[in-house]
Amino acid sequence: MPCDHGPGDCMWKRNRAVFTGVPDTANGLPGAAMPFSSPSRRSLGFVTYNGDPGRWNVFAPGLDVRLPSHEMHECGPFCGLHRLPPKARLAALRRHSPWYDGRMPAQRSSREGACASAAASGAWLSAPRRIELFFAGRIPKGGPRGDVFRHHHARERFVLIDSAHEQRTSSRRVSAASDALLPNRSSRADWFPAAMADSEFCLSPLGTNEGDSDRFLPALLYGCIPVFSLADEARPARPFEEVVPWDSCSLRVHETDLPRLHTILASISRAQRASMRRAMCGVWPAMLWTRLGFASSRPRGEGYLGESGRADALATFMAVLRRRVEADAST
Repeated sequence: MPCDHGPGDCMWKRNRAVFTGVPDTANGLPGAAMPFSSPSRRSLGFVTYNGDPGRWNVFAPGLDVRLPSHEMHECGPFCGLHRLPPKARLAALRRHSPWYDGRMPAQRSSREGACASAAASGAWLSAPRRIELFFAGRIPKGGPRGDVFRHHHARERFVLIDSAHEQRTSSRRVSAASDALLPNRSSRADWFPAAMADSEFCLSPLGTNEGDSDRFLPALLYGCIPVFSLADEARPARPFEEVVPWDSCSLRVHETDLPRLHTILASISRAQRASMRRAMCGVWPAMLWTRLGFASSRPRGEGYLGESGRADALATFMAVLRRRVEADAST
């Protein structure tokens, strides 16, 4: 059952009773609710948008499955574009994504992938982008988002925008480089994808109360290398991690290393960055629910960026289940 905070959010109200095993009579929850929020004590698996093993999410690797966000999610394929009409969202996505070449599957040869021509051309893969690190969303004073802002708000080419305070001049929290690199964002409905498409790295931290680290999906679609943050040694799972080569196209940075994030990013060469973008070519189609319509903004039979859908999120989900079944059969 997809949800933003794992088993503690899917079936039960996220309150203390769920995590202590104390019966929650006000919400009709028995003390037996505890096994659902304790990976070591349950055999029921969940599909969820959040792969964090922390106390809010209690994701159990090998039992639960983390899914990528769908298009109706706040930060799915149309992250930052939900104020636009459906057709305009799709047009903005295609306009700014380097993977879209204007052709649909029927117009391609059978051996040509959705992003083959974009990846093979190579020029954009290594081309410098104006923004070194981008993040836009709620930025509280604490947590990884707050830490990044506190240590890097004055950093050159670091665009960090607190969307909760963007329109409040008295409490406005934006990094020094934001206005210089994105001067017209208040008048551009597509400023968010435009910024990601011009960024080397895109921060994908956990959300409020350890919510879904969802920025990775639009980052991939715009060729921006996702940067996941780690709170401890129990690493959060990334979507379909058992079958998707995430280490080839993204970074993981421990929260204790966030103050020196600028040094970590600077150490990644232009060639390495190009290699990571090239690796995205085999990852982003697996993050899109191409064959599921939802409230779709796409014409029937069309992918978001020209992908066929044969290797979409649904196919990748089935690949994860198949791998687990085969592993169980061999033991």
